[in-house]
Amino acid sequence: MRVFRIGLLLVALGIPAAFAQVNDTYIIPVAGSTPGAFGTRWKTQFSLFNPQRYELRVSITYLPTGGAQGTEAIVRVPANAVAFSDDVIRELFNRTNSTGALLVATFPEDNPGVPNTVLDRSFLVITETYNDSRDGTFGQTIPGIWTGLQDFNTDGISAVAHGIRNIARQGWRANIGAVNLGRSSVTMRVTVYDVDGNTVARNVPFIIPPLAHFQDRLPVEIDAGSIEFFIDDPKANDPALAAVVFPYVSVIDQLSGDPKYQSPVLLAGANVLFKMGAAPASIGKKIDIDFARPIRASATHLGELSLKVRER
Repeated sequence: MRVFRIGLLLVALGIPAAFAQVNDTYIIPVAGSTPGAFGTRWKTQFSLFNPQRYELRVSITYLPTGGAQGTEAIVRVPANAVAFSDDVIRELFNRTNSTGALLVATFPEDNPGVPNTVLDRSFLVITETYNDSRDGTFGQTIPGIWTGLQDFNTDGISAVAHGIRNIARQGWRANIGAVNLGRSSVTMRVTVYDVDGNTVARNVPFIIPPLAHFQDRLPVEIDAGSIEFFIDDPKANDPALAAVVFPYVSVIDQLSGDPKYQSPVLLAGANVLFKMGAAPASIGKKIDIDFARPIRASATHLGELSLKVRER
C-alpha cells in the first residue's frame, strides 16, 4: 500500500488503434522536466525508432507551456536504430523546470537522397512521462499522434473523453490539457456531462495561446462522467494561420497515485480524419510536413544534437 502522495505533472493519453501506424509527422501532446513533491522530478522518457534501411535526420521542436518561443534540434538516427533519452527535455533542450509539447518530423530538406514520400521518411516515436520516486515510479506512456481538432463551426467535429472522475473528497483529480498548433490563440470549449447524460457545465472556455501547450484543472466535479471538447478558431478561414488542436484528459487517484489518461476520440469517420493537409477547406485534421514546416521555422534552432543511440 502506498502511503505517500506525489505532486503530478498530469499528462496524456491513450491512443486509438487506427493511429498506431507509421508516419513522418507526430505530436507528443505533453512532455516535461520539472520538480515534483518530496524532492522528486517528473521526466519524459523519449524513444524514437528508425525502421528504414538508411539513416534519418529527425527534427524535434519543443513548444513550451504558455506559448514562449519554441526550440528545435535535429537528431540523427541510424538505420534500424533507436534514439533514446530518459529525460529528453533536459538532455536535448537543456530545460529543467519546463513543460510543453513536442513536434517530431522528418523533413525532405533534412534528408537529401531519401525518397520524398511519407512512407520513406516514416519513423516511430513514443514517450513516457514518469516520476523518479525511489519508492516506485508513477507515469504513463504518451505515444506520438497526428490527428486533432479544428474549428467546430467550420467542420462540426468535436471530441469526447468518458469515464472521468473529478471528486476532491475521494482524492480523484482530473486535469484537461491541449496543444495548439495554430498561429493565433484559440478557445477550447468544454462541456461536461454526468454519468446519466445530464449537462453539468456547458461551453466552459479555455484560451490556448498560439504554438503552445496548456493544462488546467477540470472546473466541476463528476463521477464517471464525460467531457466533450470544441474548438473556436478565429483564423479558421485562413489556411496559413488555422489551428489543429490536440486535447487530452488526465485523471489521478491521489490516494493511490494510480494514473488514468485519455486522448479524446474525435467524432468523425476515418475518411475525414485522415485527409492529407490541415486547411479548413479540406476538413483536414492530419498534420503533415507542410503544416509542420512553419512551426519549426518559428523556433530557435539548436542545430544537430545527440541522444543515446542504441543499435539493435
